[in-house]
Amino acid sequence: MPFMNRLFYAAGGAGFNLLERVLTTWLMFYYVPPGDAVRSPLVAAGVFGSIFFFGRVVDALADPVISNWSDNSRAARGRRWPFLFWGGLPLTAVTIAIFYPPVAEESTLNVLYLALMLGLFFFFFTFYVCPYLALLPEIARNRNERVDLSTMQAIFIILGTALAMVASGPLIERFGFGAMVWIMGGIALIFLYMPVFAVDERRFSRARPAGLNLVEALKKTFQNRAFLVYLVGNALYWFGFNIITMGVPYYVTVLIGAREGQSSIFLGAAFGVALLCFPLINIAAKKWGKKAIMMFSMGAFVVLLPLIYFFNDPFLPLSPYAFGLLVLALLGIPLASLFIIPNALVADITDVDEMVTGRRRESMYFGAQGIVLKSVLALSSLTMGLLFQFFGSSTAEPLGIQLTGPVAAGFILIGLLIFRTYPEKEEVVKGEIDPRDLTI
Repeated sequence: MPFMNRLFYAAGGAGFNLLERVLTTWLMFYYVPPGDAVRSPLVAAGVFGSIFFFGRVVDALADPVISNWSDNSRAARGRRWPFLFWGGLPLTAVTIAIFYPPVAEESTLNVLYLALMLGLFFFFFTFYVCPYLALLPEIARNRNERVDLSTMQAIFIILGTALAMVASGPLIERFGFGAMVWIMGGIALIFLYMPVFAVDERRFSRARPAGLNLVEALKKTFQNRAFLVYLVGNALYWFGFNIITMGVPYYVTVLIGAREGQSSIFLGAAFGVALLCFPLINIAAKKWGKKAIMMFSMGAFVVLLPLIYFFNDPFLPLSPYAFGLLVLALLGIPLASLFIIPNALVADITDVDEMVTGRRRESMYFGAQGIVLKSVLALSSLTMGLLFQFFGSSTAEPLGIQLTGPVAAGFILIGLLIFRTYPEKEEVVKGEIDPRDLTI
């Protein structure tokens, strides 16, 4: 596959990550401002967590349906193309609409509107993303190609994430939430349609329809023991990271005492360092294996995240601003692997599955991952809402915000202990493990 085609494929990651990060970073802050903010809450904190949980459930339920539909598609232009073509525009439109609630104060109507819009957002997110990710193992066919394409994809993911997190804060301060989401949506739309015109599946992919019904495909996927080990470890990793992502505006405004627009500086430090670390992660994964790098990154998160508890400690040797900026920058080192390694691991797992079943079911593996991952992300949003509800989220009562760091670290530690048993594909290829021992 020519370099420019690979580049345009990878660019799609910037689009959906930009939209998802805008939503994850700012939606709770928009609907549930800090306790001492000028803006009135639009829904209660606990209610927001419950609604976000509902949205993630819709997302999880859509994953296997969309994935099986994509794996079995017989579309003339390829199994994945129709989903990318028809999914990008509604995903962008719903993201914009969600920041326009019907009432400017807390009300039942806002609750119903938020539930509907979140459900639609997560449905269209799945509609686009699962088939998009499923293309990776089809167009990159060996270990090094996958690490390289995952790295290229990660660069665009960071670009989309950086645009969402670094540019959105100043845009909000100057123009407001509405203008911010329109600008972000327009940029995302361009990225979302770049893979549509770059990847000719008839030329670059040899995959054929899988020929399995939904129940059979799901059953075989969740019977893959290597996949289950990876899945639990990765899901708990994302559980912790999602709490931190949602918490950054609160860390900046409540614990550190800066303006909400300065959240972009802190997020920029994390993602800037992550971007600088991409070449190192690429080289290290090829040399020591993807599993080792993933474990190192999870361990680094476990060590660093509890430091969030001390962001407003008066006895710090640094100012809260400098200390918070340092911690976020250090988090960028392990964050780099989170954007590169997981998708490459799933691609390896689908290879082992093909050794046993003779079928390529990439989308279903990403979809099955989505069922668990998005359910866990929903629980993380609910957990954060409950922390705020019971322990406080204001300058006078900041304990709920402080606890997000240690709580996130605890879940990632559990994920690390489970993931350490993951068998790498290289062990199968070398004959050290029989693939039939990993899949049924």
